[in-house]
Amino acid sequence: MNTVITIGREFGSGGHEIGLKLADALHIPFYDKLLVSMVAEEGEFAQEFLDEMDEKVDIHIAPFLATRSSYSVYQQPMSDRIFFRQAEIIRGLADEGPCVIVGRCADYVLAERKNVLRVFLYGELEDRILRKSKMNELADMEKDSLRKHVQNTDKKRARYYRHYTGLKWGDKENYDLCINTSKTGVDGAVETIKGFINAREAYLAPASES
Repeated sequence: MNTVITIGREFGSGGHEIGLKLADALHIPFYDKLLVSMVAEEGEFAQEFLDEMDEKVDIHIAPFLATRSSYSVYQQPMSDRIFFRQAEIIRGLADEGPCVIVGRCADYVLAERKNVLRVFLYGELEDRILRKSKMNELADMEKDSLRKHVQNTDKKRARYYRHYTGLKWGDKENYDLCINTSKTGVDGAVETIKGFINAREAYLAPASES
């Protein structure tokens, strides 16, 4: 199996858990928040700033958090510098072999590669709210506030995706496989993706062998 799987996801649809379980099942590396840490390890950006800017195009954050070096208003926007560096890392990881990459416009960054499977996960809003209500860091949030948080996070991801790709986030035309996790659950989504990979490889095999 030489497939790189990219996973776009609505907030609360189970993207991280599904990606992790899929990577474990396929015995391949998994990258989500680790991509942020990989950029931070290079030393130009503080981890706190990268966490705040993750999948956002907002630049109205105190400059002193952004970098450990001197800051200039004439520099390329921080969000752009972070995106382009992450894109370089994503390409490098794909060069190394099969893996699962969650978010960060990886589907677009690797769009020209034939061995990439582009997945988008979505779900019913109430199901996604319920999933997030069980997370420790969000467990104490009132339901109305949590609903707004889920919706606002989706809006930020959509804006980020549009800004860097020019495409509509979640549009089926941009993906190979879209899964409603409200209908499959986590394990069902993992099995669906595995089945799709097997079916695609079987379908494409005759063409590659001829």
